[in-house]
Amino acid sequence: MNKNLSLLILSQIFAFTAAPVTVFLSGIIGSKFSPINTLATLPMALSVVGIALFAFFAAKLMSIIGRKLGFIYASVGTCFASLLTAYSIIIESFVLYNLGCFLIGGGIAFSHQYRFAAVEVVDKDYAPKAISIILLAGIGSAFIGPNIANISKELISDHMYAGSYLALAILSISSTIFLIFYQEPKTISSNQYKTGRSFF
Repeated sequence: MNKNLSLLILSQIFAFTAAPVTVFLSGIIGSKFSPINTLATLPMALSVVGIALFAFFAAKLMSIIGRKLGFIYASVGTCFASLLTAYSIIIESFVLYNLGCFLIGGGIAFSHQYRFAAVEVVDKDYAPKAISIILLAGIGSAFIGPNIANISKELISDHMYAGSYLALAILSISSTIFLIFYQEPKTISSNQYKTGRSFF
């Protein structure tokens, strides 16, 4: 396994913790702050909308600035969104919490690009295995994210789960540590980032 692929795997594990944490907490917090019971799952729904809306933007942005900067910007953005979500819990704002979940969904959309980056740093014959390893690393995210969120939920004693999102902010920004050492392949042109058929 080459160095770049190893760095992508480690970075992806931390970056993708946002997904299981959102699944783990959004329903609980939504039911607590929602003005009506039927809106309890709205935060989770908006995070999915965020993933869908930002998916195209993530691919397009990375075709311009590259994978490395794209992942770093996404990690910083997810960190900010997590802090915003923690703040919304402290002030008990359902609207702000929904906005935070939507923005976290945008960060998750960028995390889905790691499998494409993995293909670009390995030989063509090794590409399927690289994708499998990246996807398998999601298990690490699923283990680390909810467990850290559960451990830190009472970090701010008067505001249950605000600490969980503070922890998520740290996990998200931690992925940039590995990206600093990641060397983007110079042979990858902007056109090679494009996958599938044109939308037009």
